[in-house]
Amino acid sequence: MINWISSEDEKNVIKVDYNNLCRIVSFLETQNSEDEIVRYVCQIFDEYSDVLSKEPILLRDELNSVFGDEFIVDGDLEKSDVIISPSDLNAYYIIKTLNKDKKNLAIVCFDMHSDTYDYNDFLWKGNSFSRLMKEGYIKHYIVIGVPKKKRKKCLNDTNEELRERVHLIDKDELFKTLNSIDYDNIFVSIDADCFDCRRSQYTSVEYSPSTILNYVSHIDSINSINYIQKIHDCVHVKNALGYSNYYHTGENNLTDADVIEIVNNVALYCESTEKQLGLTPDGPYYEIMEVSGYDYGNLTAKLVVGLIDGLYVKGGEKE
Repeated sequence: MINWISSEDEKNVIKVDYNNLCRIVSFLETQNSEDEIVRYVCQIFDEYSDVLSKEPILLRDELNSVFGDEFIVDGDLEKSDVIISPSDLNAYYIIKTLNKDKKNLAIVCFDMHSDTYDYNDFLWKGNSFSRLMKEGYIKHYIVIGVPKKKRKKCLNDTNEELRERVHLIDKDELFKTLNSIDYDNIFVSIDADCFDCRRSQYTSVEYSPSTILNYVSHIDSINSINYIQKIHDCVHVKNALGYSNYYHTGENNLTDADVIEIVNNVALYCESTEKQLGLTPDGPYYEIMEVSGYDYGNLTAKLVVGLIDGLYVKGGEKE
């Protein structure tokens, strides 16, 4: 069963206003601006223009059409084969439900963010995993995909008592790390922003350059006096917790083939070390997070389907 866990994020999804986007970028080009952010927006428009000119379909609808009766919305987590969610905040509820017995769990996560910010904040997507660790649902948390230059800051933003159990690593360090820590179960979390979203032109992923272009496409009025500030506001987006920085986002090194290979090797590793893959013998062992919205060119759907088709199947072989 492919279990889509619905999210409040889905209610706020809007299409790119492509005609307005073209108009605004044409205006920006006439300004011959030396502003770095303005030039960046024009550059990513050139890269995404062809795919954004296509008529999109909601990712959830496309996956439903691909998987048919196997695709269920908000089904039983424990009876799922794969869990998909638009919001990585849902990882908190998913893992808490699956690990209600608080088994000795290690998470292997693919993400460009650690999501381990100080747990004293109210629950949000930036502290979902640190909250799970603090509450005893996760023993060790391993993250592949956080850029090296950001790892120190991520750990400094993590509560001190959790830092020794948060491992921000390169992909080739995974099995050395697994061999050095204590755990009985492994669960895999794949956040789609770990991929090279810019080069692959995924649009149903929040941390993709297409998110910037979507914001730009809904600017009401722009002129030679306000255009720099308006474009900056679409890259450094004000939200309830401060700002989300989308500058050079989605420029990561992992591919779907990389993740499939690593996760399948984790499955083999569990067999050889007698660790439990997932939290129950028949339940899911991985989730795909942060995928939602309008899919242009069907590219994000192909990513999700490719991951599901390529990953190890518990209790059986692929056809």
